[in-house]
Amino acid sequence: MPVLVTVQPKGPESFMFHYPSIESTSLQAKALGIDQVLMRTDTSGLEELQNTLSRVKREYGVEGVATGAVASDYQKNRFDHICNITGVRSYSPLWHKKPETIVDDLTEARFDAIISGVAARGMDGSWLGRHLDPKAWEELKQLSYRYGIHLTGEGGEYESFVVDAPNFRQAIRIEKTREVWDGQSGYLVIEKALLADKIGN
Repeated sequence: MPVLVTVQPKGPESFMFHYPSIESTSLQAKALGIDQVLMRTDTSGLEELQNTLSRVKREYGVEGVATGAVASDYQKNRFDHICNITGVRSYSPLWHKKPETIVDDLTEARFDAIISGVAARGMDGSWLGRHLDPKAWEELKQLSYRYGIHLTGEGGEYESFVVDAPNFRQAIRIEKTREVWDGQSGYLVIEKALLADKIGN
């Protein structure tokens, strides 16, 4: 049985896990029609994640874990290590794919995501809450060429939050947000969101 395992770090300084809008991932699980296991951690979270995966394996019969690692050896090696200890397969379908290919695939599949955090030169507060539509992707490509940021945000340059996907039964409609900005970086806090019928359904 598939299950969404979500790690909620203490703050945005986490090197391993996403922080912005993590509370709203419960809506993503509901949109997918699957359970969610939420794990909160004040540390690196690796030991807690190992324990959580062991429990998920036991309770849900999970045989493998899919992560979104693209180019970070730091993250992938640690996930692989935890999965090896836990006895589940580590699967990284995006690993070492060209960023442009990933963007093309996401666009073709009609994924809809917003920028939930930014921490890179060339990206200011105006990006927060912005949908990753073709225009935004083109601007990100230009920023990638100019400043050397990873097109898919693999280096933490930005974070994203998916509001609709091909396998979502419903879309997530965000109704209220606020921004946390320190002058150089920031993130989006989703204060109110709900599931809604997809347009055209």
